[in-house]
Amino acid sequence: MFKRFISFMVLLLLLVACSGDSDGIGLSGSGLDPSPQLTLDEAVQVATTFLEAWENEDYEAMYSLIMPNSQAAYSLDDFTAEYGEAMTQLTTSSLETETTNALQQGTTVQINYNVTFQTGFFGEVVDNGRTMRLRQTSDGWRVAWMRTDIFAEYAPGTYLQVNRTQPRRGNILDRNGNVLANQDGIAVMIRVAKQDIPNDSACIELLADLMNRDYGEVEEQFAQYNPDTIFPVGEIDPETFQANQNALLQVCDVGDDDLDTSQRPTRRYFGSVAPHIVGYVGRIQPEQTAYYQSLGYPDSALVGQEGIERSYESYLAGTIGGELVIVANTGEALRTIASVDSEPAQNVYLTIDRDLQGAVVDAFQEAYTVASPTWGPTSPGAAAVVMDVNTGEVLAAVSYPGYDPGLFNPDTPIPNPGTRILELNSDPRTPLLNRVTRGLYAPGSVFKIISMAAGLDSGVYEIGTSYFCEGIWYGAAYGDGVDFRTDWIHPGSHGWLDFIGGLTNSCDPYFWQLGVNLYNTDPYLLPDYASLMGLGVSTGLTDLPEDIGYIPNPDDYQQRTNFPFTIGTTLNLVIGQDQILATPLQIARMTAAIANGGTLYQPQFVSKVQLLNEPPVYQSQPTPISVLDFDPEVFAAIQTSMCDVTLAPTGTARYIFEPWYSFQNPPFVVCGKTGTAQTGGEGVPPQAWFVAFVPGDNPEIAIAVIVENSCEGSEVAAPLTRRIIEDYYGMPHSSWPELWTNGCQDLGE
Repeated sequence: MFKRFISFMVLLLLLVACSGDSDGIGLSGSGLDPSPQLTLDEAVQVATTFLEAWENEDYEAMYSLIMPNSQAAYSLDDFTAEYGEAMTQLTTSSLETETTNALQQGTTVQINYNVTFQTGFFGEVVDNGRTMRLRQTSDGWRVAWMRTDIFAEYAPGTYLQVNRTQPRRGNILDRNGNVLANQDGIAVMIRVAKQDIPNDSACIELLADLMNRDYGEVEEQFAQYNPDTIFPVGEIDPETFQANQNALLQVCDVGDDDLDTSQRPTRRYFGSVAPHIVGYVGRIQPEQTAYYQSLGYPDSALVGQEGIERSYESYLAGTIGGELVIVANTGEALRTIASVDSEPAQNVYLTIDRDLQGAVVDAFQEAYTVASPTWGPTSPGAAAVVMDVNTGEVLAAVSYPGYDPGLFNPDTPIPNPGTRILELNSDPRTPLLNRVTRGLYAPGSVFKIISMAAGLDSGVYEIGTSYFCEGIWYGAAYGDGVDFRTDWIHPGSHGWLDFIGGLTNSCDPYFWQLGVNLYNTDPYLLPDYASLMGLGVSTGLTDLPEDIGYIPNPDDYQQRTNFPFTIGTTLNLVIGQDQILATPLQIARMTAAIANGGTLYQPQFVSKVQLLNEPPVYQSQPTPISVLDFDPEVFAAIQTSMCDVTLAPTGTARYIFEPWYSFQNPPFVVCGKTGTAQTGGEGVPPQAWFVAFVPGDNPEIAIAVIVENSCEGSEVAAPLTRRIIEDYYGMPHSSWPELWTNGCQDLGE
């Protein structure tokens, strides 16, 4: 933007006409042309064009307007590089110029102007009182350009230097203040030599447990070294070391000489307890360079690359302070062009309970080990979510298998990190995938909760609507594309069932008959209820990335599958099969809404952001996304049928919970729903689901567990849910089912 002082220039022109050439500069032999004398207005126009070109980063146009001797001193490439370097160091995104004065003395004109820089790091930088000089040449007015035209005092021989003040990175803690990631913490590095270990497998098991790492991962690490080599296994926190010092000495022969206790400026994680939530830090990637440079980050900075480390980077990193200084070749600071104060980093407190989270990790690790003779080798992974039904806070969220987030921190002394990262990326179990928020699965019979809600709330069925549930259902008369469908319990029969019994027994024919009535009433009815109850739509999650999945509907089903949406589609959908894709987080939130009477909360992974002894700058609040406006009898019926799943003699998880109730004698009932989802062709093991809420009479938490390619939901996911409940309430651990070693028996869904 330029302000021209027309009346002022007219006056100057009159003055100049009377003054003649008074600058004392000889023109002979200089390449300058003393006649005819050019006007001040023409000089101002050249300056205006020059400054406009600067605003537009058109350095070639600027270069064309400078004096021949300036061009002789600087090539176009050098000229462009000088401006580019200066603007980069200042992190300039745009600039605006304003002329304030102009004075002509013969063949020389002085232009006074201001520049306002908009920068990513320093904010708005105002540089007032700048001066540009122009001289008359045979080609008209030209800018007598020198390096000081970029910044005053930026003369040849000086250089620009950015001095940064980077705050200490904030910590990530659980809901109780326990560390999940900290900076400059004390870490104990464990070193061992295999020849000194009495029993390798016992030592590996202990170290894997203390570091929250997979047994096989530590075993592979051991295999890389000779028996007499003392090698680093990994780090643990001082508290864990103190509690297990005797065990480390006895089992792994770890003495004082094998320890390295140091405090160093690096990011340290609490093992592999919550890598998919906490995330990790790493070097700035090439595609991120421009963004972080604009914020003043040094090229060597570590930034959040995944998880909370990434999504809360601005809080965890604080505000980097700094100054841009012109420095003489002697090292003397000549001028500070811009400066900005640093602001301290904030600590991020999660809703996660570290102890519960770690217990769920341990449960998966133990389960896969126990089930190694049966479903363990076929199952690539699993996930579990524990959610507060009254707030949406996530108390535990485990994606299994996990990984060590310290691998991605180049300052962490982990052996062969590059090789191990490559192995993670190529691992068919996809350990880097956050199954909780991004794993997409067919829910199987867990979806029958939604089907029941759709049938009752729409009025298509009543609670007492009965159906004789045989092992075979014939649907050709209704337009089904197959002659008959078989129930999971075929060739047996459930007999006469009402709606509560239909869900408790998970009777497929009951729900196929319901599907006929839902489809004939409105093909959109069931898909709409699925979306209403939170499947195939965003949960509102802002802390971590999520996938929304898909619910088949008449609008786009054919486009996605090349098959029309027919009654057969609804018959698959009503029992949770076909193209349904949902995340464990969505399933857990849906279960929580059933437990709390209809409120679908936004899932919360972060409870507050706070600097120690300061008020929080962010405090989470329970955030209802929507409320299911069902008749209370609908919720009561679903809750009753889910409680009967573990209580009623024919409940699909009764055989898992009956001995458990006797062993634990808990003061509450577990209400749940089994689910088994087919995932491929013949011989491909199914996905095992179990969802639950407890206590049955006054729900506190909802749980969703899925184990990929294993057995029936009752056989695998239900026992894992039992273990999670035990850890949540501080109960003793019950035994894992014998069928994990003997083989799946298909005793329940």
